[in-house]
Amino acid sequence: MLPLLFTGLFLLLWGLFYLTLPALRHGGRLAAAVVARNMRVHKVVTSAQDRFRAYIPIAVLIVAGAALTAWSGDAFLDLAERLHEQGGKLHFVDLYVHDAAVQQRTAGATAFFAAMSNIGGPPGVAAVLVVVAVVLFVKHRYRWLIYLAVTTGGGALLNLELKHHFARTRPDVAEMLRRAHGFSFPSGHAMGSTVAYGALAYLAVRALKSWKWKSAALAFAITFVAAVAASRVYLGVHWISDVGAGITAGTVWVAFTTVAYETLRRIRLLRELRRRAASHPA
Repeated sequence: MLPLLFTGLFLLLWGLFYLTLPALRHGGRLAAAVVARNMRVHKVVTSAQDRFRAYIPIAVLIVAGAALTAWSGDAFLDLAERLHEQGGKLHFVDLYVHDAAVQQRTAGATAFFAAMSNIGGPPGVAAVLVVVAVVLFVKHRYRWLIYLAVTTGGGALLNLELKHHFARTRPDVAEMLRRAHGFSFPSGHAMGSTVAYGALAYLAVRALKSWKWKSAALAFAITFVAAVAASRVYLGVHWISDVGAGITAGTVWVAFTTVAYETLRRIRLLRELRRRAASHPA
């Protein structure tokens, strides 16, 4: 039942992304073109005006990335502020979801979520990243390799720092189906899988040509992260707020590094085009 549920989620997201992503990209290009066409720069030469127009897509990218980062960061801070409120809404939701998960356990669900937890844990994620890193190295995609290393390595260090800062205890050990050690907030599995598969989804979108497969990569990343996050609550090793915080913190980090990398990449391409144009004037 659970594999079918997550397969259905994947197919739903795949169809949604396949229908909307090309339209969003076209809308972004159209908006940038309209802004550039109607922009009036007084008392500057044409070359300066062209330079401003060329950097409009980069400005749009930075604004969109900043908005996503701010939204995710606000969600994380909201969870963090409610963390130590005894008897508050967050505490009630944590207990309610935890008790519901314990009561609904079955042999099939336990096997499925245990597998998702193992695959989405540090050893499983590390194995996937090593394979991808080797492929990138063989393909001489060194910039992608550096991006992947900085994003995933920085995300792991950030998770450790957040865990020690909040020092939240885990649910009752007696109700855990798997042993877990260390602090609880935010979930390392949820944050690690969000960062790793978010970065891999970005690289897949860059590498794949067809929108069908780009959409599939994004849908798979989200579905997998959802399955891993749910597994940690089901197994009784995390509160629901722990995995929610892990996803939001991971989204903040991967959005920040991806926007930074994409911005630098576009600036580098613009400079290269201008250098070539200057060396081969019409």
